[in-house]
Amino acid sequence: MAAPLAEQQAARLAHADALAAERGFALTPLRRQVYAAIVASDRPIGAYDLLTALEPQRGRVPPTTVYRALDFLVEHGFVHRIESRNAFVACCELDRPHQSQFLICETCGETVEIPGGELAKQLSNSAPAHGFEVHHQVVELSGLCAACKIHQPGSAAGR
Repeated sequence: MAAPLAEQQAARLAHADALAAERGFALTPLRRQVYAAIVASDRPIGAYDLLTALEPQRGRVPPTTVYRALDFLVEHGFVHRIESRNAFVACCELDRPHQSQFLICETCGETVEIPGGELAKQLSNSAPAHGFEVHHQVVELSGLCAACKIHQPGSAAGR
């Protein structure tokens, strides 16, 4: 039986704390609260939604403070930025650096991280042939998740 959601979230936070300590840096209270809000969100969450989520705990927080925490969390691999949504999701594999792609539902916003080192390597390796140097790579695929596909009028599953 799967652990209750609160237990899963607590385990993810404990794992992040342990990794930060192992890597020689601390998750400050603000960084930890931002990370916790992202972990608790069932969809990608934007910076201004994070400000609202933090307000009961911290009062009004300047947006630049949250952006600095987000930059830190992205830099250290705790979260990913979903470019097309200008939002953030918790990384599914904190333990190791990796390349990921994201499946994003256009209807409900569900976002799934899928590991994709081979695709990332293939894309990066093809760029030099065109005289291009890759500095950052994000692959986001938009469509319908299984649940929304069933309810979508006109789709094969929704008929």
